[in-house]
Amino acid sequence: MNASSLRSAARLTHRGYATAIAAAAPDKLRQAFSYCIDQVRTYDYENYVWCTQLPKELRASIIALRSFNVETSLIEQHANSEMLILMRCQWWRDALNSAYKGKAPEQPTMTALASVLKEKNLTRYRLQKIISTREDNMLRETAPVTLAGLEEFSEGIYSQLLYLQLEAAGIADTTTDHVASHVGKAVGLAGLLRNTALVAQRHKSYLPKDLCEKHGISSDDLLRGEASQGLRDVVFAIASAAKGHLDVARGHVNDVPAAARPLLLPALPAGLYLSALEKAEFNVFDAKLLRGGFSPLRYTLELKYKMLRGQF
Repeated sequence: MNASSLRSAARLTHRGYATAIAAAAPDKLRQAFSYCIDQVRTYDYENYVWCTQLPKELRASIIALRSFNVETSLIEQHANSEMLILMRCQWWRDALNSAYKGKAPEQPTMTALASVLKEKNLTRYRLQKIISTREDNMLRETAPVTLAGLEEFSEGIYSQLLYLQLEAAGIADTTTDHVASHVGKAVGLAGLLRNTALVAQRHKSYLPKDLCEKHGISSDDLLRGEASQGLRDVVFAIASAAKGHLDVARGHVNDVPAAARPLLLPALPAGLYLSALEKAEFNVFDAKLLRGGFSPLRYTLELKYKMLRGQF
């Protein structure tokens, strides 16, 4: 099956997916979940494919959470000033607080999420943490000072998402939370590397200042798209940290309840990208990496394999 066939299959899955999620729902809720599915499919395709493989009883919760993550990630694209960023972030905070009171605003993602909150005990702090982490990042004018700052960013978004997914599945386990923390950091660091070229076009950088100074890297180097040895060294340091988190997480796979393992599969695309990055000798501007680093076919096959084997 080629990439085109996979996407055609995904479109068919999408129709059945929306029907399954909102089978007995009012039109408004059905439309809200359909919107969420489209958002995740458009802006977070790998995790959209992953969501379609989850047990039916979990899909509504996960797709609503993933759509919330997409919405907050898009704030900066629709806000061209610091004031607008602050206003939009505050809107989402207020919307969440209203949803927890059963009075969600007329916005599709919030409509879907509010319906999930009626049935699932999701920690409000975790959702608010995602907003505040994104807000801090959007308002930041310079790169993080250290690698630890990048890990904190990753924990504030991607680990929080994983914790929420586990809550939605009713899984409360200290070891699993520990593993989720490592997976979230790996996902975040790999994603930041994956987006380095795109972010550089917006005259921004997520590469830690201390590492860039150590290896003589400037913002101009990133804008020029030059894979100097210094830049490769910086990327190697970040990729090594991401791989370390992934290795720790996967080393505990047998300590994680079987029901929780599929919820940690966002680790898969992170791992595939890191492997492709190593093959490209840590050149984030490599043409294959700029196209994603791996094919949709390979991702889908490995996803199904890991689901079958209880791995992540």
